[in-house]
Amino acid sequence: MARKAFYFDSSRCVACKTCQVACKKKNDLPIGINYRAVASYEVGEFPTAKMYHISHTCNHCLNAACVANCPTGAMYRDEEDGTVQHDDEICIGCETCVKSCPYGVPVLLEDKKVTGKCNACIDTRPEDGVPTCVAACGMRALEFGDYDELAAKHPDAVQEIACRPGADMTDPSTLIDGRECVQDSAYRDLRM
Repeated sequence: MARKAFYFDSSRCVACKTCQVACKKKNDLPIGINYRAVASYEVGEFPTAKMYHISHTCNHCLNAACVANCPTGAMYRDEEDGTVQHDDEICIGCETCVKSCPYGVPVLLEDKKVTGKCNACIDTRPEDGVPTCVAACGMRALEFGDYDELAAKHPDAVQEIACRPGADMTDPSTLIDGRECVQDSAYRDLRM
């Protein structure tokens, strides 16, 4: 089975949130719901404090907890590209996937009574070539492609950073590169 993946370079991200807005518009999401979100973090103390930004979305994990725990099979792995997909038709809105995901990715769409999440633009990718968020990123901080090819192209990229632990359990199909401070465990989430 193929394994598609996202690559994110934290040194290029300026937190413009264009990826977030493009995703929200493409998926026609209600206020307060995002499938991709940009968060800012701070490490260190004055005068050497540093800030970095992370663009979060579904990691399309190889060992996805949402897939393993979905009672109806609504969360499943696509056989062609390995991305984690969701079938609204058989979802019962029980939120088991929401509670299972260590990254807090699936969300309940209350108006539809089903959960939703990033589908790596599987519906528009054949026409557009890449997911909407990747195409929208003006800083080219995001890439999408074959996992092994991205790992070879970016040999210093990692699956786990301080603000996103759990890679040993889920094997995320997201690689993160860039600033060294993303590994500082004494980070502060600036969304709080």
